[in-house]
This record gives sequence, structure tokens and C-alpha cells, in this order.
Amino acid sequence: MPFVGPITLVRRVSRRLNGVGWTRAAGSLAFTTLLGIVPLATVAFAFVAQFPVFQDFLRVLENYLLRYTLPDTAATLVRTYVVGLAQQAASLKGLWILFVIVTAALVVDSVETEINEIWRIGKRRPFVRRVMVYTVAVTAGPALLGGAIMLIRWIITQSVSPFSLAKGALADIVHVVTFLLAVVGFTLLYVIAPARPVKWRHGLIGGLLAAAAFEVSRAIFAWYVANSPTYEILYGALAAVPVFMLWVFVFWMIVLAGAAVTASLAESGD
Repeated sequence: MPFVGPITLVRRVSRRLNGVGWTRAAGSLAFTTLLGIVPLATVAFAFVAQFPVFQDFLRVLENYLLRYTLPDTAATLVRTYVVGLAQQAASLKGLWILFVIVTAALVVDSVETEINEIWRIGKRRPFVRRVMVYTVAVTAGPALLGGAIMLIRWIITQSVSPFSLAKGALADIVHVVTFLLAVVGFTLLYVIAPARPVKWRHGLIGGLLAAAAFEVSRAIFAWYVANSPTYEILYGALAAVPVFMLWVFVFWMIVLAGAAVTASLAESGD
């Protein structure tokens, strides 16, 4: 891969983000996420209801996402309302559950579309292939992710159990592993989502930068929410709602920026 200077890379990334309207695209994905988060969770719960062996896997993923990817107030909102509504809706049958599946698939489709826009890809994958990918992503995908997290947690437990570690040291290990999981997640997204082959090294660099930006943004966001009474004064008991909406918007800005980095690196390597 030819060397790309940081200034050149920043220019290319900025050009790609400006080309798609960075804030517009992030706002569109945030809006789609807010509409589709309950259907996505509903499909996941409905799937594991048919395969009880996956129930623990999904529970692990749920706890991981709530604990490590959301501010405390937003996590409480999601656990109380989104998860609760999804568990009730998972009992839907017939055309209703089909409607929920289609809505969840549209969320995945929106993510793929925006990332392809950043890559300047005009031709999409064949329809049948997209249907297969979306089906797996919204059904078995969450359970499999939970299973992977459970396996990693078991490996860590078996590795550190023979040693007497201080509580702080164990917390540091968990923090590092959480960061590495974020790197893996972003990397897979940047390699799989575009409708063209992507080299793993390009996806890894984009995933590493996105994960770092995610960790820094989450820390800043949590500090701001904890030390600023603005939201509670303005919204009172509903303060968690704008916090969650704003965090989803910030998250998608990070995702799109990482995709632009990956695409810009690939442009240099082509």
C-alpha cells in the first residue's frame, strides 16, 4: 500500500464526507435507527424464542451494548422501553412479524446505502444476495455476536483465574478487550458493507480509528451529561430521550468517518 501522508488522507476523507453530506447522512441514519431499533430488537428476540439455545447469547449482547456503548441515562431508557417493547412484540405472528422483519431490514439497507455512497459505489449487490445478508443480519446475527462475546469472556476468565489480580487491573483488562471488540466490529462493517472487495488492512485502519474516536467521544459525552444540568432542566423526566438521540447521531458520524478513511486508503491502494 503506497504511503499516504496525514494531510493528504484528511483531505480525501473530508472530500468524501462532504460529497455525501456528512451531517445529513448521520442524521438520516440516526432517524432510521430510532424508527428501527425496536423492530431490530424484536426480530432478535423472536428468533431466539424459536431457538432457546441462543437466549444466553442474546442476553450477553444486550448487557454488553447497554453497559459499554451507551451513556448511563440512555442505557436506562433503552433497557426500560426498547427491550421491554421488543420482548412483547416478539410474540407477534403472521403478517405482523413479517412487517417487523421488513422494517428491521430497511435499517440494515440504509447503513449499506450510506456506506456505498461514501465509497462512490453506484451498483448494488444482487437482490437475492442482499435479502440473504439482511436476513442473517437481523435474525441470527445478534445471537452470534453475543455468543462470540460470551466465548471471549470465558477465555479471559480462564486466563486470569490462576492469577491474583487487583480489581483495577481486571478492570483495565476488560476495558482493553472492550476496545478490541469495537475495533473488530467496525472493521467487519467496513469490509463487509461496501458492495466491492475491501482489503482487510484498510478496514482495520478505519476500524481502529473509529473505535478510538468512539471511546473518546463516549467519555466526553458521559462527562458532559454528568456535569451539565441543561437536559434535565429543559426536559425533566424525559431528559434521557434527547441524550439518546444525540448519542445515536454522534455514533453514526463516527461510523461514516471511519468508512471514509477506509475508502480513502483503498483509493490510494488501487
